[in-house]
Amino acid sequence: MTAKALPAVGRPARSRWSTRLTQWALGGNAALLFAFLYLPVVILILFSFNNTRSVAVFGGFSLEWYQALAANQELLTAARNSLLIGLISTLASTAIGTILALGMDRYRFGLRTALDANLYLPIVIPEIVMGIALLLFFNQALFPALAAIGLHAATGLVTITLSHIAFNIPFVYIIVRARLADFDRTLEEAAQDLGADEWRTFTRITLPLLMPGIVGGALMAFTLSLDDYLITAFTKGVGSQTMPLYIYSLVRKGVTPEINALSTALLAGSMGLVGLSLTAQGGGPLLTRAMGIGLAVGLALQGLAGFGSHLLGGAFSVADLLRLLLLLLLWPAWRALAQWRPELREANRAGQWLAIFALVVTAGVGYISTTLLFG
Repeated sequence: MTAKALPAVGRPARSRWSTRLTQWALGGNAALLFAFLYLPVVILILFSFNNTRSVAVFGGFSLEWYQALAANQELLTAARNSLLIGLISTLASTAIGTILALGMDRYRFGLRTALDANLYLPIVIPEIVMGIALLLFFNQALFPALAAIGLHAATGLVTITLSHIAFNIPFVYIIVRARLADFDRTLEEAAQDLGADEWRTFTRITLPLLMPGIVGGALMAFTLSLDDYLITAFTKGVGSQTMPLYIYSLVRKGVTPEINALSTALLAGSMGLVGLSLTAQGGGPLLTRAMGIGLAVGLALQGLAGFGSHLLGGAFSVADLLRLLLLLLLWPAWRALAQWRPELREANRAGQWLAIFALVVTAGVGYISTTLLFG
């Protein structure tokens, strides 16, 4: 008995055309969406290099407005304030958020669910509501309590920093909790079976495995602090200026290419920090160590440049002492780099390039940030 070949079954022409039309429609919708989102950003970046004051006609390529920004003392002061607030709030919120995440993951206690829900409130509620709430807290609770013990305080950089710590903690908490969700507890048990105590287990096993999430949360917190306007406007007081507040004050006078250049610089910094945050969360220990080494190298290079120039001038100040301390970071950075090289060689080519790129970018961020802070 011979088998008969079955006739080829194809899709009807109408079905093929409907599939193509659907694909074209989805592709066109995606293209329009990306154009709507990113075309204004591209135009802003393009006109930041305009050689005229016009924001409607592009007259030619020029770096005039970036040079004007570098010489703008008000801008440098605002940038210095933003960096200082961002660094302090990032360190505090990262430490608190990491401890909260570990506590909520490892321990069971009463009202645990209620506390977990409350940690999400600063993310859910509108920023204007949180700004008003923080302002009322400072004026109606914190300042009267300080006045009762003889301390007088007012809104300013300190209240801005406290506010940024408050709304950054939930973001760090969420990122670290996500890292803990995939954490293998058997590694800690194996370390304790081999004789490690709790502190050694935490420093040698738990903390290195959590470090990508911690670094990612810290970079996200720094980005949010650097970009915040609304909460800062409610808690800033008189005479306290940050980068977003300065940009808004310039926009009220009219949009100029200088504002475009400033917005481009802020956009590049924010995108770079978000990219580093996502890289740290998904890249593992190799990229995390690369970022740590790069940051130490950038800080040390700034300390070397600043300390050397001031030493030749004959003047020595507290800032020079801080630069000297930064310069001492070269030794641990060199040791960490020597330990990191074997791991880099074991990675694939794409991982190697990504790790080197992360090291260079974080070195540049550390150098530029400390340069602005020292003025």
